[in-house]
Amino acid sequence: MNQVQLIGRMAREPELRRTEKGTPVVSFALAVDRRFQRDTVDFVDCVAWRGTAEFVNKYFRKGKRVALTGSIQVRKDKEGNDRKTVEVVADSVEFADGKDQGAGSYAADQMAAAADQQFTEVEDDDGELPF
Repeated sequence: MNQVQLIGRMAREPELRRTEKGTPVVSFALAVDRRFQRDTVDFVDCVAWRGTAEFVNKYFRKGKRVALTGSIQVRKDKEGNDRKTVEVVADSVEFADGKDQGAGSYAADQMAAAADQQFTEVEDDDGELPF
C-alpha cells in the first residue's frame, strides 16, 4: 500500500500552473521534522491536482503548518534523464494549526459551499407549514 501522511510547514510558496487542457496543478515543499531527531528537517516535494491544487494555492502560504495524506510517486526528471524524482502526490491537505488559523480542508470547504447552494429563500411565505 502506497500511503503517506505528513505534517510540516510550507517551505516555499505554492506554485499554481495549468496543464494544456486547463487542469490546475500546484507544486510546493514541506519542511518535515524527523520523529526522534527534532533538529533534522527533511524537505519533501509535493504536488496536488484539481480542486486540492486550487485549495492549497488559495489558503496556504510559506510557513503555514500543513497535514497531508497522499502517495509517493517516482518519475524521471523533467529533462527525461535517468535521474529519478521522488514526490508526494497529495490527495488531502488540511490546516495543522489551531482552529482560529483558517479553514479546515478542501473537503470541508466544498461541503460548506454546497450547503450554501442547497437552500433558497421562499418569496411568498404565508407562515403555514406545507403539510
